[in-house]
Amino acid sequence: MISMRRLFIQTKWEFRLNARNFEQALLLIIIPVLILFVLTNTTIIGGQSNPISLGFATVLTVSTFAAGFTSLAIATAFERRSDTLVFLGTTSLTRLEVVLAKSAGSFLLALFAGTFTLVAALLLGWIPATGALLIPISIALGVFSVSGFAYLLAGTVRAEAVLAIANAVFLFVLMLGGVLFTFGTGTTHVLEFFPPLALKHVMEASVATSGTADASIISAVLVLIGWGVIGHVLASRFFKWR
Repeated sequence: MISMRRLFIQTKWEFRLNARNFEQALLLIIIPVLILFVLTNTTIIGGQSNPISLGFATVLTVSTFAAGFTSLAIATAFERRSDTLVFLGTTSLTRLEVVLAKSAGSFLLALFAGTFTLVAALLLGWIPATGALLIPISIALGVFSVSGFAYLLAGTVRAEAVLAIANAVFLFVLMLGGVLFTFGTGTTHVLEFFPPLALKHVMEASVATSGTADASIISAVLVLIGWGVIGHVLASRFFKWR
């Protein structure tokens, strides 16, 4: 049985542990804010400047992916190497509570990072519509879609390798995942079946200044849920605690 008190305490600890880490601030706050400025005020990326709503959606996607996959995988891998996860198993926390606390902590971390990006977007001229209320839900979907794969990677590979792989995947997503750069129609259709671009579409609907959303957002949401289920099923099967 899940204890909400234990879950709350562990979630708070997971969030505080990561939020005070400088590398996390660089990955989740500084880099996304810089990307937002570059996207909306220069032509360095893609050869043209982007509307503020599109730039905002892009950086929210980046920070959410970084929190839900990269940061979570690296932190969990090193906790596994140091036997911290085994130590947690000797406490009153259940295995499910540990996993839920880590996922909830990653969500709060992404939400925390998104707050800084939100302030930057407002300063750059973004005008929120009613859809902005869905931003936290979009972030939660994004974290869910990739956190299972973060556990899978962290629970099956050595910590040093996880560090390299997780950062390489993050760079791959930025460059070739359809998040920063657009590709031809055929390639884009393929990328829409993967979490990064699907999440970007959901974010675009949430931050749209017109308050309208395309019907294809439903398929993007289903893609995120589908990958989330697959990732967590695989993680539950192959994750090793030490």
